[in-house]
Amino acid sequence: MKREIYQIKTDMAWNKIYARIEKDGLPEGKGLPHKRLYLRQWSLAAAAVILLGLVLSITIHFKNDNAIDQKFLLVKNQETSFSLVTTLEDGSIVYLAEKASLQYPQHFSTNKRIVKLDGNAYFNVAHNKAKPFLIETKKVHITVIGTAFNIKSNNKSPFELSVSRGEVKVCIQGEENAIHVKAGETVTLHAKSLQLSQTKDNEQFVRYTERMRFKDEKLGDIIRVINSQSQNLQIQTIPSLENRILTVSFSNDTPETMAELICMALNLQSVKKDNTITIFE
Repeated sequence: MKREIYQIKTDMAWNKIYARIEKDGLPEGKGLPHKRLYLRQWSLAAAAVILLGLVLSITIHFKNDNAIDQKFLLVKNQETSFSLVTTLEDGSIVYLAEKASLQYPQHFSTNKRIVKLDGNAYFNVAHNKAKPFLIETKKVHITVIGTAFNIKSNNKSPFELSVSRGEVKVCIQGEENAIHVKAGETVTLHAKSLQLSQTKDNEQFVRYTERMRFKDEKLGDIIRVINSQSQNLQIQTIPSLENRILTVSFSNDTPETMAELICMALNLQSVKKDNTITIFE
């Protein structure tokens, strides 16, 4: 029906053009019908070009939308033994091992948090039951609500995940059957099968925090990471300094030494009172 209506409107428009050509004195005969046929052919070609342009425009629009939805920022660890510490938008902290890389969106979607990992990393995921944290590796899909765990996903050894706090759900890419890994447990991928066992190497979690590097991180996030590792001494700063950007490395340093290094890098001052170090201008 739409096609018939379109055809009628097209014919009416060309009849008007045809009448105008006759009025302007174009000789009658074969020339006029040929002229009309030529114009109609040109019109159809032009319409096809316009339609093709519209389709391409819509396709590009959808692709751009998808590019925005799937926009990932790539973070690569430096070629050293330091852990590259990254704080995500939701407050989750990721410690990337040497040669590991992490892909994550600048802003998470409203119903889930998705990142992609290549290599080894330690995750301390902020709890949000309504917004699961999803990790994609080359072979395994991981679902988290809020927990801490170590992932080994390099090409040198089988995939392995050890949980230090909370619970993690793991399944092989392309499969639905999942295995739940709790604190103190390790899951290993062997011959396309996930095998659960008790964690033997509990020091693996600590090693990520011994030598840390922060690259272009907010001071407030750096202090939060330091405080998460120290129970007896905490560092604090005034709100106006929390968004200051800093690149700094720590190697088995005490909270006092870390505070001193931060002050030296940003030209700040610090004072210690009881169990708290305050950084200020």
